[in-house]
Amino acid sequence: RVWVWGNASGRITVATSKKNTPQPFIIDDDTDNTLLFAPLVNGEPKGHGLVPRDYSVYPAEMFAPPSDLHLIPRSEWSARIKEQEQTKSRISDILQSAGIESMDQGSNGYCWGHSTVGCVQALRAINNQPNVPLSAYAVCAIIKNGRNEGGWCGLSAKFLREVGVPSQKLWPQGNRNLNLDTPEMRANAALHKVTEDWVDLTRDIYDQNLTFDQVATCLLCGIPCAIDLNWWSHSIMGCDLVEVESGSFGIRIRNSWGNSWGENGFGILRGSKSIPNGAVALRVTGGAAA
Repeated sequence: RVWVWGNASGRITVATSKKNTPQPFIIDDDTDNTLLFAPLVNGEPKGHGLVPRDYSVYPAEMFAPPSDLHLIPRSEWSARIKEQEQTKSRISDILQSAGIESMDQGSNGYCWGHSTVGCVQALRAINNQPNVPLSAYAVCAIIKNGRNEGGWCGLSAKFLREVGVPSQKLWPQGNRNLNLDTPEMRANAALHKVTEDWVDLTRDIYDQNLTFDQVATCLLCGIPCAIDLNWWSHSIMGCDLVEVESGSFGIRIRNSWGNSWGENGFGILRGSKSIPNGAVALRVTGGAAA
């Protein structure tokens, strides 16, 4: 079996397997970065959108400090991963069981809203709430006043705490029209607010961090993380800690380029590619049924 995706120059082989045995869709230190920029998925160009934080506009502030997070020691990682796999309790398992597909940001630079809104949808599935497709476009368009501009996961997470995110029925994905910002939409968005998270916004965007071990601890506890990656100019959702090879750990991510990317929208980052440059762990969201 061969995994491929397209870019401006055509279809590029990413990974192969012998004897048609499925292999994980892995992005690591040997992956050619040029394959990850301006990709075509099913012939459609996909955007990124991660940009540095402007402290003159968004001054530093602290919410629940990451120091409150007690780390799971690395000596326990393998056993916990195996248990999650056996019980199908990984976030990726829960998302697929609930029928939640990968959102698609299209060519707009709105990855930084899709990563956090994806976490909200995951939290709802973990809590056995109905699958209500939520609109990352509403979050990004309102923050950017309808403009197609980049941001970072902490920016959209702040909006999710203060305003929430509406159903796609009230603000369709792909739409940046601010006429959709109605009292009815705001009331619906408030049903899906984030009420608890771990985030460190007190340092420069290139330094603010949940460390790899902190993200790993969250994922082993069933807490999804929005992760910013400077090398990719991209923000994605972290779902599972995985052991790619004995003693070699990575993060299974869900991208915002639709289900045709990777394996149903999932891929695995490891090595330096898996180290977050900014991360927000979303822990609790509203319990609304709609």
